[in-house]
Amino acid sequence: MTERGIFPNATGLSYRCDTLEGTTTTDAHAFEYTAGKAVTFSIGRLEIGKGQGKALMTITDLVPPGTPTFDPKLINRARLFYSLIPGQGFEADLVVDDKVTKVIEKYADRINLDAPDPSDLDGVLSVICGELGLVPKTVAHTRNHLRRESAGFKVLRDVKIPMKDGGAIFGDVYLPLEHAQGERYPVLVSCTLYGRRVFHSGPDLEVHDEIVAFEEAEDLWYTEGPDVPIELPRESWGDHWDRQRGFENIASFNTFTYVPAGYAMVKIDPPGVSQTPGKRGVPGELAAAFYEAVEWSAEQSWSDGNVGLVGSSYGANTQWAVASLRPKGLKCFVPYATDIDTYRDAVYPGGIPTRRYITDWFSRVKRSSPKWGDHIDLAEMIPQHPFHEPLWDMISAKVDSSDIPCFLAAPQIFIIHGRGAYEAWRARKPENTHLQLTDCDYYPWPSREASNKVTQFLDNHLKGYEYPKPEAVGIQMRLGWGTWYWRKESAWPVPGTTHIKWHLNADGKLSRDEPMDELTVSYAANAPATGKSGVSFVSAPLEEDVEMAGHFSAVLNVSSTAVDADVVVTLWAISDAGEIVPYSSKSLPEPVAKGFLRASHRKLDLEKTLPERPWHTHLKDDHQPLQAGEVVQLDVEIFPAAARIKKGWKLRLDVTPSESQPDIPSYLPPDMRNFFGEENEGTDSIHIGGGRSNFIYCPVVPVKQGYPNLVM
Repeated sequence: MTERGIFPNATGLSYRCDTLEGTTTTDAHAFEYTAGKAVTFSIGRLEIGKGQGKALMTITDLVPPGTPTFDPKLINRARLFYSLIPGQGFEADLVVDDKVTKVIEKYADRINLDAPDPSDLDGVLSVICGELGLVPKTVAHTRNHLRRESAGFKVLRDVKIPMKDGGAIFGDVYLPLEHAQGERYPVLVSCTLYGRRVFHSGPDLEVHDEIVAFEEAEDLWYTEGPDVPIELPRESWGDHWDRQRGFENIASFNTFTYVPAGYAMVKIDPPGVSQTPGKRGVPGELAAAFYEAVEWSAEQSWSDGNVGLVGSSYGANTQWAVASLRPKGLKCFVPYATDIDTYRDAVYPGGIPTRRYITDWFSRVKRSSPKWGDHIDLAEMIPQHPFHEPLWDMISAKVDSSDIPCFLAAPQIFIIHGRGAYEAWRARKPENTHLQLTDCDYYPWPSREASNKVTQFLDNHLKGYEYPKPEAVGIQMRLGWGTWYWRKESAWPVPGTTHIKWHLNADGKLSRDEPMDELTVSYAANAPATGKSGVSFVSAPLEEDVEMAGHFSAVLNVSSTAVDADVVVTLWAISDAGEIVPYSSKSLPEPVAKGFLRASHRKLDLEKTLPERPWHTHLKDDHQPLQAGEVVQLDVEIFPAAARIKKGWKLRLDVTPSESQPDIPSYLPPDMRNFFGEENEGTDSIHIGGGRSNFIYCPVVPVKQGYPNLVM
């Protein structure tokens, strides 16, 4: 029986099957075959390979079944095939016309597709492509395409997406192979400032050596372990980034997770990023480009018209403006690890500037896209605008109780992104909003640990699947030493939460009872390089297991010999062996919870303040420098976190002038904030007793028996 098959992206490719023969068609890349019989494909007299006929065939089907993806025989055939396609991906077709056929036949005797070393084709491919006006694909480039093809998808590189102003932005489009059979898919669109390629940035399309280097870097990323740093033709972002293997591309979701799950993905570069011309940071331009990319995606032949926004960090922050504009086709969005309030969440948490971090971040953005400039310099803005003002509101997210379903997430104990998701949760409708409390190292989570939950959410809203649905609130309950379990809840705060006060006592203890004695404890306003920083208060061993999950806060009565003081409140657990419990998923020292406040920013907005979550105005008119000898009350916001503290362990509360704590071995806090004591000498004091309450307010939730979904 004669059947019809498709060989994607191949026009004019000769085939022969039993008594059937012809060339793949121009419109549908179709061929005919006899069921159960092998089909042989060739260009002129050069046989490419053969495989049993089926509805969809690719180059991987033209070698014997079971041939490894990176077997030289397959690489050689794929390399020839891909080299005859213009561009970097499958944005164009292989067109076997008379010219291509003549050139291939001319050099057929020199083409050994079974050569054991793929580099053996270098010379003849260079000659063939030279005569055809093409550029041969490298072995690494070929391996990258084969890797995707073996997972069931392909990429269209550097697609120009038209804008209404007559310009265009560049994007990469990832499509399941079945789209060649007329299948349509929901589309996931992402937009960042970092570029689209593994693992950031992108090649200058006019510089061949850069194209080669990025393909080689991508191949290494997938094949080598973290002991091998990935080198790009851009200045390094640092060892952490060069060696990570969790996320293909900074602040976007992994294609190898979501495209095989039945989604098309579009990753775009807004103006001023990678190859898209323009300046970064022009008000409204990024949102406009993102908006138009969503509408463009909804209208493509491979799209079913349903679009979701995905991304983390900056790739999350960009989604809010687009969602508020409600572009055609948008059905849901996933701002994973998002900031809402630029001032409070990112640049001045607790009134303490993150200038060191933002300066480093901004320099990385520039290094990723060196061809273009910036409309504003955020690093310069921070010291010029130390208080909350309309300028910061202009570059903050506009969150409403939108009807567009949303999947939120916030990392625990991370340098930023730790509060925005919760404020968005409060502002939105709980029936169409999901919230996750995730690991500090959150970047790979939406593509790895949390991918099942995110996929369920996307399937619900983009594919119409009713079940399964992710829980309304998911919590990574940290257990210590790299272990945790996934706690499922119906609401936030967790139902049954009880906030318990642990009081600072004059004897250095942390107690449920208010202190009877009066004492002042003092410490240097600048953390020492070695030894003890600040002061500590330690509880008695816990009499039972305790789980904490939610917003923490602290109340302290302080004074300083300086005009200001920074207070860092850090809650640790101490094991029954007397060691700091490492709550990091990498078994590194990580606290239960942490928060910050600059004393002069202590003024509260009483209408927005909750017992567990203070809200400071941070207004210039409310700025309150310290006076000599004056004792003031500080209400310290501590970002939400979750951990189980076991029976017999102790709590240790540290109050320090910065995040530096040299007395804790192997603890390396992020060097991102510019603390007051770094440039100003002084002595800070906490005043205990005498009618003054000093405590940490902890969210205790019902203990889950056992460890469901334990991760080790």
